[in-house]
Amino acid sequence: MGRQIKHENLRWNVATGEWFCTKCGRTSDHVSVQDAQKELDQYECSLQSVGVARPAPGTETTRLRKAYKMALKTERSGIRFVAKTDDSKPVIQLDLFHDTVSGLRSLSVGFELLSGTTLDQARALVDAMNERIVGVIVTPK
Repeated sequence: MGRQIKHENLRWNVATGEWFCTKCGRTSDHVSVQDAQKELDQYECSLQSVGVARPAPGTETTRLRKAYKMALKTERSGIRFVAKTDDSKPVIQLDLFHDTVSGLRSLSVGFELLSGTTLDQARALVDAMNERIVGVIVTPK
């Protein structure tokens, strides 16, 4: 019982010194047509995508991502600050008015205050911050 031949029409290219399949274009640099047939029959006889290199069967491969220069997207949102206590210590919590900053959707941002700061002092600080700070701007590095 013979093996199945996948590349039936191999031709010798005198210019390159290679055997090539007339259907899919794969090449082999073996001298004999039988050795070229063995090598090429490891692959399916089908047209390859342009610019896509295919490794030999059983070869371990690694995909690399090409770094693209993309414009970094700046996101903005209206905010307010709220004074709260955490373990009886005053903290200032950042609250977004709208869920428009994708990087902050799953985060909670809080600010620790110096020890000895009272909740009343934290509230006074929050009032001053809310009068002067109207939004947050987030840009990836």
